[in-house]
Amino acid sequence: MSAPVTEPLYPTTGEPVSINARRNRMGIWLCIVSDITGTVALLVAYSYLWSLNVNNAWAPPKNAWAPPTTFWLIVLGTALATALMWWGLREIDKGNRGGLMLAASLSMLVVLITFIGQIIQLSTFPFGPADGAYASATFWLCLGAAIHLSLLLFLAQAIMGRTRAGRITQGNSSHVRLVAMYMTWATIAIFLGAVFASTMTTSPNTNSPTFGTFQE
Repeated sequence: MSAPVTEPLYPTTGEPVSINARRNRMGIWLCIVSDITGTVALLVAYSYLWSLNVNNAWAPPKNAWAPPTTFWLIVLGTALATALMWWGLREIDKGNRGGLMLAASLSMLVVLITFIGQIIQLSTFPFGPADGAYASATFWLCLGAAIHLSLLLFLAQAIMGRTRAGRITQGNSSHVRLVAMYMTWATIAIFLGAVFASTMTTSPNTNSPTFGTFQE
């Protein structure tokens, strides 16, 4: 008669790993929902300013829009790092600890390069944050992307460290899945920012409303 199969216990709480994973999954979903509200607020503000063009102050000086290529390179880097983390999850679920270590290391490296690219983009815009509504809104979208990338850098490093320490195993891989889930959302958020900033440039409102003076 074979011995009953027992579920592995989570090392810090002593609970079955499925219970701990379920609790953590709820937490990451709440983080994502909270993050969505902030991202949507930035996108709504951008589209509102773009469509209204108050005081004809939307466009930056000399219509010096931000080059769109950089936005999409940052999206590409974030998506690649996310795909690497999902690959790492698949490897650890097959028992390949080295595969997860490689995937997490590469993911962290890609995020670091992408984060540096985001900082370079912010520092080389052909306008300042006070040069019109487009400039201000675009700076905020890119700052949001930089914050996301800094979080992804920390999370990828944490996965690499916990795997090296033996905390993430074939039977206890939920943290990798949760990090991959958040990275997927971060990719979507950065993608949406790139769509707005690279396509919604010239305002469609040529009859700009004037605020600050009374007119009958």
